[in-house]
Amino acid sequence: MKKPMKRFLLLIAGVVMLGFVSSCKEEGPHKDDIVKFSAVINSGATVPKATSAGQGTGVFEYNKNTMELKYNINYQNVTPTSVNIHSANPSWEAGPLLFTYAATGNQVQGTQKLNTEQQTMLILGMLYVNIPTKENIYGEIRGQIIADRFEE
Repeated sequence: MKKPMKRFLLLIAGVVMLGFVSSCKEEGPHKDDIVKFSAVINSGATVPKATSAGQGTGVFEYNKNTMELKYNINYQNVTPTSVNIHSANPSWEAGPLLFTYAATGNQVQGTQKLNTEQQTMLILGMLYVNIPTKENIYGEIRGQIIADRFEE
């Protein structure tokens, strides 16, 4: 092929590629200021293993600008001594305690300021809710905090 024809084909290929790249939409939870998380809390993932009829849910909203985690944790069929948030790496093992909240009634809610390391652990799914009792001091029910699925 002659040089002008090669240049022309390269120009056309470049324009087509530019069209593909510019048509991609940059959307998703990484673009929103508020990222939503949730946790299903039961005895299935406790470490060490516990058997309990206790269960619960956690709803979380993380504000990336203020670095505040808003939490609403509900539980039933369990009498907790506290409600805790731990980190674990890998996520299925027991990890160090990060935050402790007083267990009152069947619900704990509030706002927690996170640092950069804790933010990273939250986004990577390395945080979990752990609810210990007098009978199971290491946790009777537990639930991993994971990002909610993003829907367009």
